[in-house]
Amino acid sequence: MAVTISPRLLNVFTARACSAPLEEAAARFEREAGVAVKIGVCSRHCASANAEEAVGGAGNDDFLQEIADAGFYDCAIAGAEFLLDDGEVRGIIARGERRSIARRSAALLVPAGNPKGLLGLQDMARPGLRIAVSVLDCLKGVWEDVVSRAGLIDPVRRNIAFYANGCVAIIEAVAQGKVDAAFGWSAFKHLDGRIEIIQLPKSESISRGTAIGMLATCKQPALTRQFMDYLTTPAAKASYAKFGWET
Repeated sequence: MAVTISPRLLNVFTARACSAPLEEAAARFEREAGVAVKIGVCSRHCASANAEEAVGGAGNDDFLQEIADAGFYDCAIAGAEFLLDDGEVRGIIARGERRSIARRSAALLVPAGNPKGLLGLQDMARPGLRIAVSVLDCLKGVWEDVVSRAGLIDPVRRNIAFYANGCVAIIEAVAQGKVDAAFGWSAFKHLDGRIEIIQLPKSESISRGTAIGMLATCKQPALTRQFMDYLTTPAAKASYAKFGWET
């Protein structure tokens, strides 16, 4: 499908779990700068409202591939910096054209009401507990980073019962009761009322940052840099803080 490029239109791509604060900040930028911002939200099957379990070639269907397949976006928001590292190596993200915006802390996700009565990280090693972890995008490997610091890799790994295809899938797995708990981000408490967050103390948690990068397909680098710079301002960061991000 042909895409019309306007000199006052920016095409921005975002991971689904990063969309809410971006949309609010972009709306303010439109009013202040007189630039239309069209946001494309990840639409892969793993971003649909399903508790999708990873099978076969899991981990290959990433959001970078969707950007590359589209071929017209100016910049993109990722839920973790390492994804933009991958994008630079693959020639999708322009080298040296990136801005850090905010970050999220790792947390435990449980169904509303916390039916298993989990209190913290040590409970994730409880025999028979069913745990979900993500093998895709911003949550990939988070469970290991968290539990290895507490020396709990073996008992927690034995409890992994569901490998989820990304953020939406892991939230749905918890909300639908397919698992008793999962490793996610503290900001997820703003995404779905069917789940609760167990906040981890800083000594047990990790954080990953969201960042925006200019794409190799960018047609308007100066305007794109203006928008990227805007997302680092206090006004834009206030939108991220509103949705549970740390700034």
